[in-house]
Amino acid sequence: MRKTMLLVGLAAALLAGCDNKPATLPMPVVDDTNCQLEKIKKIEDKATRETFAGLCSHRSPTGGGIAPTEKPINWLELADPKDQKGVKP
Repeated sequence: MRKTMLLVGLAAALLAGCDNKPATLPMPVVDDTNCQLEKIKKIEDKATRETFAGLCSHRSPTGGGIAPTEKPINWLELADPKDQKGVKP
């Protein structure tokens, strides 16, 4: 009985720190070399990849980011209510 309790206690102590999730790597630095599409695709964690891609796209246009639109379009204003089926105005 005492050996069984000792083995159960030892097994519990050894397995207490185990989990199935691997450690997540830190997000790379947002710069011209890391913001290439090939490097962004290599980030395995989906949430980290999406956050990093968003940060890359919000860089200044001189730094390789997306330039803001001069005349942004509101797509809801372009939709004709007559063309939409099943939607009541």
